[in-house]
Amino acid sequence: MNRSLRILALTSCALLAACGLNRNDPFHERPTVSLADAPPPIAGGTLEVSVDGGYAVVADPDLDRVLLVDLRTHEVREVALPTDSEPGRVAVDAAGRAYVALRRAGRVVEIDLERGSLTRSLEACASPRGLALDGATDRLHVACADGTLLTLDPDRAPERSLALAPDLRDVVVTDAGLVVSRFRSADLILVSATSTLSATALPDVTLTGVDEAGEPTELRQSYRPGVAPRMRSARGGAVVIHQRARVGREAVFRRASRPPSGYTYSNRPVTYEDVTWRDPCGNAVVHAAASFLGEDGAALHEAPSVPGGVVPVDVATSEGGRVALAFAGEPGGDFRYGPQVVETDAARASRAGGCLDVERDEAYPGQAVAVAYAGETLLVQLRAPAGLMIGDVHVPLGGPSTRDSGHEVFHLDTGGGIACASCHPEGGDDGHVWEFAAVRPVRTLPLEGAVAMAPYHRAGDVATLEDLMGSLAEQMAGPPLEPEVLAAVRAWLERLPAPPAGPTLEPAAVDEGARVFAAAGCDTCHVGPEGTDGQSHDVLGARWQTPPLRGLALRPPYLHDGSAATLEEALVGAETGEHGDLRGASDASRAALLAYLRSR
Repeated sequence: MNRSLRILALTSCALLAACGLNRNDPFHERPTVSLADAPPPIAGGTLEVSVDGGYAVVADPDLDRVLLVDLRTHEVREVALPTDSEPGRVAVDAAGRAYVALRRAGRVVEIDLERGSLTRSLEACASPRGLALDGATDRLHVACADGTLLTLDPDRAPERSLALAPDLRDVVVTDAGLVVSRFRSADLILVSATSTLSATALPDVTLTGVDEAGEPTELRQSYRPGVAPRMRSARGGAVVIHQRARVGREAVFRRASRPPSGYTYSNRPVTYEDVTWRDPCGNAVVHAAASFLGEDGAALHEAPSVPGGVVPVDVATSEGGRVALAFAGEPGGDFRYGPQVVETDAARASRAGGCLDVERDEAYPGQAVAVAYAGETLLVQLRAPAGLMIGDVHVPLGGPSTRDSGHEVFHLDTGGGIACASCHPEGGDDGHVWEFAAVRPVRTLPLEGAVAMAPYHRAGDVATLEDLMGSLAEQMAGPPLEPEVLAAVRAWLERLPAPPAGPTLEPAAVDEGARVFAAAGCDTCHVGPEGTDGQSHDVLGARWQTPPLRGLALRPPYLHDGSAATLEEALVGAETGEHGDLRGASDASRAALLAYLRSR
């Protein structure tokens, strides 16, 4: 591995937290770059190995291309794709074909591995995410963000389309049927051979704090699974890498005589009066874990926490029982906060509770975005610069540089064990409701389009992005950004793609719902394509910024404090005239309004 390459370690930011360059970083003078054609947020899981083990298929969303790497000769061939395709998941069949989901083009392309050429472009859905090939039936399954599970027959014609819950992510074939994951909630849905549906949730966990000597204390903190970026087949079932976010108020303050005046997102120990909370694995309010699932999608164990793993993006297992986890929150090189890729065995990874016992953790010359196994050889896909690690061999993938300082800052560990992307995966939101003793409960807000909507923060009480980042620096354990880097962050955030639209519903109902929406006065604040005026208003007894509506169906819970689990519950205020006015509206009008909101 070429360790002479050095990568600038940047801290990360979010509109709910602060950002900063670490001035102790020996490479902080690396030039700031802001690309006109900025790379998209990292989604990960873009690497697969052919059935015969001869090729690695690498999807490159930064440059809209697919790379075919011969694992014997290391020859690299490029298959170009249309601009703004954003290739994502890859599936391969025994006939030497690869299928790649184009996240923004609404299609799946077929590639002949021997010829190195694109052979077909298949219409799928508006937002294809997960792919799985059933080797026994030669059927291709496509999971879509709008909630569609599409099955293509052996001729790759549409055979079945099921409407599941929105925000689907990955699909895996098991003996019990199809296990489908959801992105933000990390829920699992089993679709049986008869299309019967059943859903399960990963279990909450409770962690015990430790003192300065690392000994357990009486303090406890609960964590809820969410943000599952990747699920793959494993051991007759599946394995899913996901985050867990803290639930409820800080454990340390439950014993304090009065509430604190501040709070932190980072992994710094928190002390108030004579009580201190330290995470047992050194993690922040968000941490990573990998759960093994049975063939029905139910968790087989309480997954151990991954120490220092920030922005999980991929997981892979080998036939010999090896497990690899990839994290995009660390740039690599010699200046490191947390792991890029950790490797262990299935016995350790499936051990209940505690901190994951990591066998291998190495630095790579690029940002890790995907992992796979060719036999027992670990493959790691890297970006900025694009490359593929085949064991200890680095194979450059070429192409122009996609390094963008705003993109880097958004994804990278602050040094406090957390990044912008931890709470705002893929530039959106994690759907989590945060409770801190110093502030009222609040749901993570989406970032798409948010930069143009000053003032900022929950109540719109921060005038500029610069003020926000400066005032909240301590929460992310990072110093302020240099002005030129802050400008690059702003530029990258301004170019975030809009979230996927909701499910396709009956056009007549959607049109009628738009009329009801306007008649109820909802379009007074929820205006324009994003569905927000970017202003603050008094709503249900508090002052809040108007949240956007684009992609609404994909991200429950609703309202600023997450108190409405469903859109139906979110409309309660309109039923009483406190938040919009649906008084006197018929059941049919309410149903049409819900259809309109879900289609946004």
